[in-house]
Amino acid sequence: MYGMASAAQMNFSGFIIDNLYLLNSGSNLMNKLMNANNLLIVIEVIFLFMLLLIILIYTFLANKKKKHFQLISIQRNLDPLITQIIIDESGATDEQLIELKKLLNTPLARRYMMEELIKSKQNHSGFVSEKIVEIYLGLGLKKYSLEKIRPNKNWYVKSRGIQELYMMDQKKCYSEIYDYTNASNEYVRNEAQIGMIRLIGFKGLHFLEAVTQPIKDWQQLKLLEQLKQSPEKTNISEDIPGWLSSTNYTVVIFALRLCYEYQYFQLSRDIEDCLKHESQAVRSKAVEVLIRLENNRTPKLLLQYFNTASRKDQLMILEAMSQLATEAESEKLIHLLDNPNNSIKLKAAVALVNCLSNGLQIIEEKARLTPEPYQRIYQHILTAS
Repeated sequence: MYGMASAAQMNFSGFIIDNLYLLNSGSNLMNKLMNANNLLIVIEVIFLFMLLLIILIYTFLANKKKKHFQLISIQRNLDPLITQIIIDESGATDEQLIELKKLLNTPLARRYMMEELIKSKQNHSGFVSEKIVEIYLGLGLKKYSLEKIRPNKNWYVKSRGIQELYMMDQKKCYSEIYDYTNASNEYVRNEAQIGMIRLIGFKGLHFLEAVTQPIKDWQQLKLLEQLKQSPEKTNISEDIPGWLSSTNYTVVIFALRLCYEYQYFQLSRDIEDCLKHESQAVRSKAVEVLIRLENNRTPKLLLQYFNTASRKDQLMILEAMSQLATEAESEKLIHLLDNPNNSIKLKAAVALVNCLSNGLQIIEEKARLTPEPYQRIYQHILTAS
């Protein structure tokens, strides 16, 4: 009996083990099938992605190739006409303008035409320049330029439209361009600011009264360069004090640059006030301008400011003192010989030698009492003189 029971238990256990094995094998098989299905799906997705990428690349290249051949065709048709009109002293005839208009039936053709007119305008002046503007107006391209500066257009389209208008001397459009001199987009406002000066010269600087966006250094240099090309040199000294008090510190710096460039000596007092400005950049520029526009008050004023100046400005002030200082400033310069910074010691010594008859003897005495660093300073002055 006991043996029969044990055999039964063993058979039952074997049955359970066999079934568990079958279940486990079935589960592994299902996992393999599921993994195989997933792998197939992944392969299909990758294949579709690659196919889509190939289609996009092909479409892009096909469009690029199409535009390339369109441009070649446009160039072949437009270039001879443009050259003929510019060379012909009588200007563009109605027939020539009609012929050109027929070719400008696509944005690509108009863009190419506009680029060629701008390039020609940059390379010519006088009568030829006026003819180029006549072609621009005669072809009705101005309306497309105005469309580009609508508020809903992208920044690069607006920038292009502004450039087209000022390059084609459309002075009546200065108010539309003025609206963008404080645009949030840097490229748009830079073009608008240049456009204002290009169209109405120094009067175009009145955007400085309202601009709150920064005018970066590179843009300031471009504006100054544009002013140099202006045929009329208008005196703007009455406007500058207002710009020097602007809450936009970059406007203050640009106004100081204008004082430096056009040497408005009568504004020295206004420039001196900039030494108290909260911006270090403004104070540094004010020092530079005051040195440029120096008068009999400048040495004393700059040495009074010396202790609160930045190290860079201190060195600039002492560099100027070698030319500007008088005996009245000698006491301050002697005091600076004890400054902890050796560069300041050296520049103060040089200024002292230049402004005081016994300056060199003072340095020699300092070198005798304290050889380091005054001996080196003394030798440097002897070598340089």
